[in-house]
Amino acid sequence: MNKYKKNIIFLVIIALFVSFLILKDNFNNIIDLISKMNIWWFLVAIVFIFIYWLIQTLSLKVLADKKVSFFSLFKSTIICNFFSAITPFATGGQPFQIYFLKKKKISLGEATNLVVSQSLFYQIGLVLIGTVAIIINYFFHIFPSNDLLKKLVIIGYLINVFVIILLIIVSTGKKTSSFLADKIVKFLCKIKIIKNKEKTYEKINNTLTKFYESSKVLKGNKKDVIKGIFYNFIAFIFLYITPYFIALSLGVHDLSIINTIVAVSYVMLIGAFVPIPGGTGGIEFAFLNFFGYFVIGTSLAAILLLWRFISYYLAIIIGSIVLIIDKEGE
Repeated sequence: MNKYKKNIIFLVIIALFVSFLILKDNFNNIIDLISKMNIWWFLVAIVFIFIYWLIQTLSLKVLADKKVSFFSLFKSTIICNFFSAITPFATGGQPFQIYFLKKKKISLGEATNLVVSQSLFYQIGLVLIGTVAIIINYFFHIFPSNDLLKKLVIIGYLINVFVIILLIIVSTGKKTSSFLADKIVKFLCKIKIIKNKEKTYEKINNTLTKFYESSKVLKGNKKDVIKGIFYNFIAFIFLYITPYFIALSLGVHDLSIINTIVAVSYVMLIGAFVPIPGGTGGIEFAFLNFFGYFVIGTSLAAILLLWRFISYYLAIIIGSIVLIIDKEGE
């Protein structure tokens, strides 16, 4: 937890710096615009964030034992989003989600199975909606050609596809994944990134074994796999559409639902390879560039600030509250 506290402090510093860069030229105008927002459209955007979490929970429920309550799974989803938000490459969410579910009297095996399965569903859903966005832009030319942005989107897309391929390799071949883990650990030891080779390999191998065992459950539940992927795909639509309602709350009518979904898909693909928690910096850069084709100046900055608040910082705030309440209730 001490490490996570340091992450939060670092995140706050980065967030304040990025916010300063966004606000510095038009601070008074941006604050004035936000103060006059239509609160009802903004509340719709917040509701869509909660629907995103609820649908993610439905994906977990697909494979969960009937005795596991939806409310427990929903809290685990919020906590997963919280720890993913404060760790580089969102690596902290799943381990703590497993820990949380285990505290709720769910066996370690089932908790691991649920979280690993949801991670796979999430990753495939992310790539699917990214693929749809790329196809739509290819045929309808929503965004003019920009070499830098194009390369960044392609890199982000390929990284996410690579993660899925890696997950499939791990889930289908225990020996292959152990072999790859051994080679990777040896390489990292050579370049002095890893100090304790045996301990690191054992830790990775244990994780791979859990993943392999969990994936065996999925192989016999093809309908559930399709449901899980579908739920995550729909969840992303609700998440990606939120800037549209934020724009409406500020009196901006230059966005369409399709343009918004495609733009956010690209933003999230770019954010995938930014090592800072929440992709901070990279996400803002991508958002300003893609949405800058439709909205400019004060309105663009205001939409970005409000969107980042409800799509990212809100998860940290609510996740913190859930953690505190859950700890006090023990």
